[in-house]
Order: sequence, then structure tokens, then C-alpha cells
Amino acid sequence: MAGIVFGICALFGFAGTVLSAREAWRLRSRDEYRIARYARAVAFGLCTVGVVLAVPAVEEFVGSATGMSNAAKLGAHLCAVLWCASLQLMLVDWSYNHDVLKASLIARAVFAAFVLGAMLPLFIATTDESIEFTTEYAAVPGVTVYLMIYLTYVAITCGEIAFLCSGMARSVKQTGHVWTVRGLGVSAVAALFGVAYAISKGSYLVTHYLGHPWPLRTEEIVSPLLAGLAVVALIAGLTLAMVGKRLTTYGEQNLGAPGAV
Repeated sequence: MAGIVFGICALFGFAGTVLSAREAWRLRSRDEYRIARYARAVAFGLCTVGVVLAVPAVEEFVGSATGMSNAAKLGAHLCAVLWCASLQLMLVDWSYNHDVLKASLIARAVFAAFVLGAMLPLFIATTDESIEFTTEYAAVPGVTVYLMIYLTYVAITCGEIAFLCSGMARSVKQTGHVWTVRGLGVSAVAALFGVAYAISKGSYLVTHYLGHPWPLRTEEIVSPLLAGLAVVALIAGLTLAMVGKRLTTYGEQNLGAPGAV
């Protein structure tokens, strides 16, 4: 299941990265929203690397090649944290005015650095050939704490992404950019899938600690599906929002009606 889900995510991620990188390069001379354009391309690239590392066959290859237990798991989790942080920077650049922009960007970067600073020592102290950083090894305290830090960050950042995307969709709706509104709406829903993914894995860890976990097999099916839906829908939504503005502009120029697409 995980191999299929994350393989599809990798295809979407690659396509989104190429399109976003082309858009950033095309508009490289414009200062407006420059951070957002490059942050989006970086976010999609990190996401692609992360989901590739999450494919079981790739994970096994990386472990054999590096001789390091859980190397692919660590890489996938680091990419996920940095992908969420990059999306936050993109949306902050889109949403905040210049007076508070710098402070807002720094706050998100510091938060991500703090999370990574907490995860890495736990990983180093806990990793071993006999364990994996998955819910299957929830009985290992270091694994549970590490995953809870990671999942809490994902839940918080995806919640903010959903909030910012939905707010921008309502704002842009007044301008007639129909496809941009749809893309932002899809992105907001996708971010909620990300929150659901964090809750799914986190709830298993919490119930395991309390001695009454729900079935591990169910969690191992539900969580990858939620993660896959979040990744695919978020990349599709943000790409649609990016392309939507150009579609609307094209419609206005050729049909003479705002928002005609």
C-alpha cells in the first residue's frame, strides 16, 4: 500500500516541482512574491524527495547503501518538516503585509529549526538496527517521543496552511480569479488531510501509551492514505492556484470579461 501511495505522490511531486521551478524562473525579475515563488518550488522538491524515500524499496536500498539504520525514515521526516516550513513561508509571503512579513518568516523558520533540533538528538540516541521509527515500535519511548514531536509539528503547520489557504480563497473570490480560488480551496482541504494524518498516527501512539491501542494494521493503511491524499491534493491545488491566475489573465485579454476561463 505505502509503495503505491508514495509512488503516485512522487509523480505528482516531480510534475509540481518542474512547473513551479519554471514559473519562478519566468518571473525571476519581479520582486513581488519572490519568496513565495521560490519557496513553492523548494517545497515541492523536498516533498518529492521525501515521498521517494518513504517507498519501501527505496528505503531498503538507502539503508543498505549508507549502512545506517533508519536513514531513509530520517530523511523522509526531515523533508516533511522542511516541506511544511517552506509552504508556510510561501503562504506568509502571499498573506502578510510588508510591516510584519520579516518577523513572520523568521518565526516560522525558528519554529522549524526548533523541531529539527529536538528530533535529531532523539533519533541519534534511539536508532538501532532492531527498531524502526514507525508506530509498530511504539513501545520504544524514544520512537514515540520522536514521532509525537514530528506529528505535532505537521498538525500545527497543516492547520495554519488550511487557515491561510481558505482565507485567501475567500479574498481572491472577489477578484473573479475562479481557478485560483478553486486551487486554494483544494489546498485548504488537502492541508486538513495532513492534519488528519497527524491525528491518525498520533492517536495510535497515545492509545498505545494508555494501553488500549486501536488496530495497528488499520493505522498502517489509514495513515499512508491520508498522507498521500494530502500530498497529491496540496500539490495539485497550489499548482492550479499558480496556473489559475494566468488562465484568468488569458481569458480577460481574449474574452474581455474578468474571470472568464
